[in-house]
Amino acid sequence: MDNKKKNRFNIIDVFVIAAILALIAGVIFFAVRESGDFYTERREKNITYTVRISGVSKDYLSSFEEEGHVLNASTLNYIGTISKIKTEKTPTGKSEAVQNGTGGYVIVQTKYNDIYDVYITVTAKTAPDGRGVAYVDGQRMTIGSEMYLRCGNFSATGYITNFSIS
Repeated sequence: MDNKKKNRFNIIDVFVIAAILALIAGVIFFAVRESGDFYTERREKNITYTVRISGVSKDYLSSFEEEGHVLNASTLNYIGTISKIKTEKTPTGKSEAVQNGTGGYVIVQTKYNDIYDVYITVTAKTAPDGRGVAYVDGQRMTIGSEMYLRCGNFSATGYITNFSIS
């Protein structure tokens, strides 16, 4: 009698090999997709976003100027050009009663004299990934995202309040 085992593939071996290959292909697909290199639509587009910077002293308002460069305060990389600036007095959150001239009182919210909220609209270039998510200098552009930025000699933390990609 011959006790040698014959080395033949059976149907189970074929399924195991196919499952291993499918697993490897899936891992490669998801890894490449997450990096954004999988998608061919990586054309550079314009992004316009608005950042709100709160509590800016009147002395630093001159740091914000149209056509001025905005830098990432952490890396000092260019993240766009200011296209529009809007300032509002920063409210303290305290209320007080003020006479309205007819003998009555009106409740008004008091404001700091020299403290402002600054809204800067910034234009930059970006290459959105296949899902339409845009990044500027590694910063994911979503409403409410925190940004560390520098304008002139002024560095601050701001929050994205609006953005559009065109």
